[in-house]
Amino acid sequence: MTTSPRLIGRKEAAEYCGISPTCFSMWVASHKMPPAIPGTRKWDKRAIDAKLDEISGLDVREKQAETGLQRWRRERDMRRAAREAR
Repeated sequence: MTTSPRLIGRKEAAEYCGISPTCFSMWVASHKMPPAIPGTRKWDKRAIDAKLDEISGLDVREKQAETGLQRWRRERDMRRAAREAR
């Protein structure tokens, strides 16, 4: 079984997204896509997928992973912050 590499270059990243390399570079510059891994010219496919999910409105990890206790704590902290801002 052959596995594809997780880290890919700019051209491969653009092809992965279905756009031109120039467009991919513009998306990176405008923060629509993540930057290359520091010290490399390679992008992480998972980071690209996460950004595409976020752009598409599919980033539901936090909402699904949030438990009742976590939601209560988040809402409590928001109420406290609102009171302190007064």
